[in-house]
Amino acid sequence: MPSKTKNKRSNIPVLIATLAGIALLLGLGSWQVMRLQWKERLIEARAGAITANPISMSDIEAAIEHGYDVDFYRVRMTGRYVHDEARYVYRPRGKRAGLQVITPFLANSGFIVLVDRGFIDEAMLGNRQGWRLPEGEITVTGVTRNRAGDRNMFSPEADLSSNVWYWYDLPGMAASLPPFIADSAAEPAPITASVFVQVEPGGEPGEEKFPDQEDLKVELPNNHLQYALTWYSLAIVLAVMSWLFIRRRKAEAARPTTGNDP
Repeated sequence: MPSKTKNKRSNIPVLIATLAGIALLLGLGSWQVMRLQWKERLIEARAGAITANPISMSDIEAAIEHGYDVDFYRVRMTGRYVHDEARYVYRPRGKRAGLQVITPFLANSGFIVLVDRGFIDEAMLGNRQGWRLPEGEITVTGVTRNRAGDRNMFSPEADLSSNVWYWYDLPGMAASLPPFIADSAAEPAPITASVFVQVEPGGEPGEEKFPDQEDLKVELPNNHLQYALTWYSLAIVLAVMSWLFIRRRKAEAARPTTGNDP
């Protein structure tokens, strides 16, 4: 039997699927590039905010009302702590089990501000020896912290008997405070601030080490460049694999066959 060539199969469906896949992967990569630029601007803005001149809590609340992101803004406020109503957030530091001390601050500007004063070892809960406990009217400087996203599906409920929380639950902590905690604060009756304030190192009076204040630094995950390179690499791989597949198809179609072939 004379030789013949195999029937050619159309490569158009393969080309269409390949082009669609490449377009999708390039789109995902480009989106990650835009996210990278946004994240770099956010990190730069926050790094600048924590070194800027401090503003007031009234300015912070006004910015929140207008929809601005006020995380990591430097603030300064005058008033007094209510140490007996401190709350705690379980938050290990490295391998050390411990808690963050959250103390209500009655600001003269008319706010109750939950202030994150720093870290204590777990064994220090209930024992304030060696703590900074500034009394009377003082001035505190720190940065605003919006901790709303700290909770996850595994976070336990608060232990109200010991005033220990396992995430930064601002509404829950505020609701747990005594109703008359601010009776002696400035008029009109104060309201609870919408964000926590984290004390900066040296941002409150006292020389004692605890609560141990953390250095202020902006730590935001920024893996968008790696993600972008991954999507772009997959687009290249798809293009190469499709080209090899189509080339093999053409080679098989052009190969002569004998009449005994099915």
